[in-house]
Amino acid sequence: MTKHINKLSNPFSTGGGGINFETRVQACFVTLMLSGGFAPCLPQWPIKKIKLQGKYVGYDTDDAIIFVESPDRKKESKLLCQVKHSISITKTNKVFGEVIRSAWNDFNNKNLFTACTDLIALITGPLSATDMNDVRTILEWSRNSENAEDFLTKVNQTNFSSKQKRGKLIVFRTHLKNANDGVDVTDEKFWQFMKSFHLLEYDLDIKSGVILSLLQSLIGQFSPENASSLWAQIINEVQSTNQNAGTITVNSISKEIVSVFQKRIVETIPTDLGIKPSAPKVSDWNNIKFANELAIAILLGGWDES
Repeated sequence: MTKHINKLSNPFSTGGGGINFETRVQACFVTLMLSGGFAPCLPQWPIKKIKLQGKYVGYDTDDAIIFVESPDRKKESKLLCQVKHSISITKTNKVFGEVIRSAWNDFNNKNLFTACTDLIALITGPLSATDMNDVRTILEWSRNSENAEDFLTKVNQTNFSSKQKRGKLIVFRTHLKNANDGVDVTDEKFWQFMKSFHLLEYDLDIKSGVILSLLQSLIGQFSPENASSLWAQIINEVQSTNQNAGTITVNSISKEIVSVFQKRIVETIPTDLGIKPSAPKVSDWNNIKFANELAIAILLGGWDES
């Protein structure tokens, strides 16, 4: 009897699912840039450029760096993105440990990262309920706390927080200590890091995902009949740039794609079917029978029968 040498593997992994997921996340940001949309977490400023695989210029969180610029071009902010389709936020998860180490290195690199202006994001596929709910909650608490003491009080408060949230805080503490050469990070530095760190869940690993539907709806505002094919073109453009660690701007994308986003399609009612607007009717209060009473009623504003 012939023995089966190879074990059955996860088709998502063996079929390049992780790379495809990363490419789609990158293509999502390109679509937002082309359509005049905004990047998550950052100020609502236009996306100026997207750098892919930025390790060669010093970024450790390097899958995508999103640069946005204020309309007056006087301010800039960026989001450093690490894309992992599958991850578990635990003390023993090596992948999450690598993400935190990379984020910690960038967070402390003053040449590439500006505190209180730049942000870091871990973008993932589906997460467990505990990872998503508890981790996102403590990250939001950090951003809505007055200082480090206030933040830690919230997480450690028995009736305010939970055992699961305190456990996730320890996970971050553990990996940050490892990233900091075995030295505990101070409460102040820990709080500042947590404020800068975001966890984003994208369901771009499936065809029927919400994010893909929203992206194609956005593309459809410019090309309603070719939204799917245009999305595929953007992905191909990103794949080529990604493998060459390139930077994407509006000027670097093929003119065929950019031309579609030049003018938004606005649906209007045909003039022969539309209702012609009439001039608003103006009443002469001097000719109204109860003018005085109505004026007093308006001044009163209302009354209570009881």
